[in-house]
Amino acid sequence: MESRSLQGRLRRRHEREKRNMMVVLFIFALILGLWLWYYFVYTRTPEYTLRSLSDACARHDSAAVLNGIDLDRVLSRAYDDLTDDMLRYDAALTAESKAQYEQFYDIIKPHMIDGLHEVIMGYVSTGEWSLPQGTSLTKGRQLGIDFERFLERSQIRNMEALEVEKIKVSGDTADAQVAIRDRVTETPFSLRVRLERKEDGRWQIIRMDNYKLYLDTLAPRQNQDIADYIAATHELVAAYNEKLEGMKERFYSLARSAKGRFAGKTAAAISSLIEDEVVPTLKERQERLDAVAIPKGAAYLANLRHTSTDLSIAAWTHYLKGIATGENIEYNTAETLLKQELEVELRITDIIHHNTVSQALPDIP
Repeated sequence: MESRSLQGRLRRRHEREKRNMMVVLFIFALILGLWLWYYFVYTRTPEYTLRSLSDACARHDSAAVLNGIDLDRVLSRAYDDLTDDMLRYDAALTAESKAQYEQFYDIIKPHMIDGLHEVIMGYVSTGEWSLPQGTSLTKGRQLGIDFERFLERSQIRNMEALEVEKIKVSGDTADAQVAIRDRVTETPFSLRVRLERKEDGRWQIIRMDNYKLYLDTLAPRQNQDIADYIAATHELVAAYNEKLEGMKERFYSLARSAKGRFAGKTAAAISSLIEDEVVPTLKERQERLDAVAIPKGAAYLANLRHTSTDLSIAAWTHYLKGIATGENIEYNTAETLLKQELEVELRITDIIHHNTVSQALPDIP
């Protein structure tokens, strides 16, 4: 009896071990199958490419981003759409001048695309938007166009991908619809992108098909917000600009009388003008501007005004230090800051001019 009982227990134990082994083998086969499906099938789908791009950006994985998007091809098409859109909004252009601008945009296109590529990949690598530096031709206005303003009008910095809505595959190409949103105005949009299968079987984005429509969708909201902000601040800005212009005239008059030698009463008068009037007036103007409600679409313009004020205060402060110490480095720093302020002011003027023209145009289909 005991022998049969022992044999039964051993048999049941053997059967349990056999079942457990089958379960382990099944789980292993399932995991292996899922891995094989993921690596050899799913990673070679347009959906994988689209979904993995946001993860690659979050990891600051530049190589993965460039594997999923042919950035130069995307930027080439987007550049053409953007420059066409810019020309459509300038009613003052004759047919001849428009053709000249088109030729100009074609000439600078390779350099602009290089600049956009550099800026975008810099953002991918660091998570921060930085403008081209060093010897880059897109630094400042070297190409005859304000690259910072061009970048802002592209809306790239404010574009946020939300989810993949649908995908249609046709052979080696695929058309996808991606839900995106403009972070500034919170405007939703369905962006259509074209993907192409590469030689290794993986997919890559090659263009945005309705990017121009995206720009035209945002334009009315932004233009209206900017127009409202300009109207709300017009009298304030005009009044303070008049005050500051008067102070600058007095400064130039004192500087001319000093004939490059800032000493004695002249130096004291200039220092007093800067310290007691110019800088406090700049701060007061900015405080009043900050108190004005800023529509979402006018945030960029409001930030530019703040930047201009900061640069101006910094420039005047260094000039004040130069008078006190006599060190040329302070005057040189002041001149550099004033040049930067001028660039920002030109940008502000361009936005206001563009908004004025846009408000005068009928709706563009």
